[in-house]
Amino acid sequence: METFLFDPILPAVDSLHHIFFANPCLSFIYQSFYVMNVSAKYTLVADPVFIDQEKERLFFFCHPKDTSLKVLVQPLRSMNVSILFGMDKDIYAFLFRSLANPQFILSLSPLMVAWIKKSRMIFPKLMHVVINTYNMDVLCVEHGDLLFVNSYNYENHNDVIYYLMYICKQTGFNQLEDYLTVSGDKTVCLSVLSVISKYVKKTDYLQPKLNNYQAAVDPNMSLDMIALLECGL
Repeated sequence: METFLFDPILPAVDSLHHIFFANPCLSFIYQSFYVMNVSAKYTLVADPVFIDQEKERLFFFCHPKDTSLKVLVQPLRSMNVSILFGMDKDIYAFLFRSLANPQFILSLSPLMVAWIKKSRMIFPKLMHVVINTYNMDVLCVEHGDLLFVNSYNYENHNDVIYYLMYICKQTGFNQLEDYLTVSGDKTVCLSVLSVISKYVKKTDYLQPKLNNYQAAVDPNMSLDMIALLECGL
């Protein structure tokens, strides 16, 4: 796997132009081509009430109106829901015309599918937290059912701890029996766990675990990409 860095000086679309020009492999035709969008601007809608023509109204009911965003729909058939998420219109247009049959997905979705599958095999609730530099995603599942999913911006570690303890209360999380795991920024994760573990008995920091074929591709592959390879969508 190769990593291409954006030029911090250029606008994102101009930087993409340079990356594609310098790397012809991005124009090849592949069996699958996923574009993973890392964003806190998403919402889930149950399939029985989802209407494609109403996707923008549904999305902007949950998020401030932003004319620079294109609202995309990602069905999750195994969960009977569709994810609505926003992506910069110019970036979407460039990638759509530059890639062969791209599938646009939310980066959190492979983890949702993976944790739903995992939760069917055990009875306690599972709460998984993905902690990035400035925001965190929280996912709570129980025996195959999605109980809670949301994103939060935070300024310091105390914010993360406060949100997690409040979510435990909201979801009826049993602090003695249920499981809380975190992944992402290791420094922040371990700092948060040093406090949370005083209140929640079963906690763990999840490091990416790779199969042999994955390790040969990239030993630093993130959990969402591993989940996509192993569980699909």
